[in-house]
Amino acid sequence: MQLVEDGRLSLDAKLSNWIDGVPNGDLITVRMLLNHTSGLYSANEDRDVAKNEPAALSLKDSVSILKKHGPLFCPGQYWRYSNTGYLFLGKIAEQVYGQPLSQIIQNKIIDKIGLKNSYMVNVDDNISDIAEPRPSGDQKSDIRTPGAAGPMAATSSDMVLFWRAFLNGDLVSPDTRSVMFSTLYPMFDKNMFYGLGVMAMRAPGPKGEPAIWIGHAGGMPGIKAFVMIDPASLQYAAVALTGDGPASAVAYNMLREWQKASAPQPER
Repeated sequence: MQLVEDGRLSLDAKLSNWIDGVPNGDLITVRMLLNHTSGLYSANEDRDVAKNEPAALSLKDSVSILKKHGPLFCPGQYWRYSNTGYLFLGKIAEQVYGQPLSQIIQNKIIDKIGLKNSYMVNVDDNISDIAEPRPSGDQKSDIRTPGAAGPMAATSSDMVLFWRAFLNGDLVSPDTRSVMFSTLYPMFDKNMFYGLGVMAMRAPGPKGEPAIWIGHAGGMPGIKAFVMIDPASLQYAAVALTGDGPASAVAYNMLREWQKASAPQPER
């Protein structure tokens, strides 16, 4: 969205302008990649990929897998999360800036807002300082493999600092932020919705009244993260867990308990 603000990229630009050979690439726009309405299969879900040891998919491999599975639906018709769509967004950013994605994130986000405990994880990185995923059963995970679909390692406090900077207009303008939330698509859960790289959730307020919380979830087998914000009270909850426990439920309960604690108590 910083590229859009700078006039260097249009939300309506076609994927085929940047990456060749993608099914429906001449119909899929940057906007559709951001909000997951492109109809692209998520290449990491391919059975042959899933049964092997975790590895980063190259652009060529990802496009080949998409051709094998074909489009899931016409671009813009439905919503379905696609990690591959975000891999393409990362490649587009690299082409526009002429830099690797790790350097773009460092310059445009980490250094810009002064994050001290965040970095993009690359395929060849030593990750001994990061909590190891603990997937259940025969599932496998390697946090170095998602690429642009989920490349960040960060502490919970830095997760909050990032979202605070985003909401304060330190990363994109308030007008751009409004565009990101202006059109929301129903997700897996009837109370969760997706915009342009952001999520919104229906939740009961402190007194049971309807409320909308915002944030984002992420994860892979054995590791989960979730940031949840109540825009009305400006209370934040950020949770990162190993294992297959629901980080979203922990964040939700934390936020609810803080709201109860800070709510005015009736006079006796």
